[in-house]
Amino acid sequence: MTLPIKLLFLIVAIAQFFVPVLPQLGIGESIGDRATAYGIPPELPIGVFFSIWSIIFAGLLILAIVNLRAPDAASERLAAPLAFAALGNMVWMVSAQSIGQVWLDFLLLFPIAFFTWEAAYRQDRAGRFDGTWRTILYGLTVGLFAGWLTVAISISVPDLGRWLLGRGVTDAVWQSLWMTLIPAACLAFVFAKYVSRNGWYFVAHAWGLTGNGINKWTR
Repeated sequence: MTLPIKLLFLIVAIAQFFVPVLPQLGIGESIGDRATAYGIPPELPIGVFFSIWSIIFAGLLILAIVNLRAPDAASERLAAPLAFAALGNMVWMVSAQSIGQVWLDFLLLFPIAFFTWEAAYRQDRAGRFDGTWRTILYGLTVGLFAGWLTVAISISVPDLGRWLLGRGVTDAVWQSLWMTLIPAACLAFVFAKYVSRNGWYFVAHAWGLTGNGINKWTR
């Protein structure tokens, strides 16, 4: 792993913590405010479920520091795809906060998902879990990141559909439900069969869909 990639990974891992606060400095509008500007979308998990990002961001930062200071074979394999996934996530956050175009935000999710799935694939093919803090860190970070991106894509499908059809946030609520669940199920099947058996992926997947379900039944 080259030094520029290691430094890129560290820089974009740190940036994950700072980009979300740009609206507080007068740059753009918070993602939450944009998402709920015209009402609360029925597919959107309730706020507390987005706290999973704090674990993902912390995992990325620790992994980036480890890969820079004391790398091993596993961190070397994971660093590049995770660096590009984190870079993509940074671009997505800036776009969502500053531009706020539904179609653009939807498309920007796919490169992030691709690189998180690539990291999961590399880790799965390495096939080594020895219970050390390193393997727990790698599995947790990769699995949660990949799983949450699956949720992000799935909950973005109804939003894209409403934008294409000119519908309001609260129109066709049950259609929004199925437009979320079907891609979520399909993506999870593909991941489990062809990418990785990382259990943390399914923890993030279930966490997001639980938040989605609570929103559906309580609002």
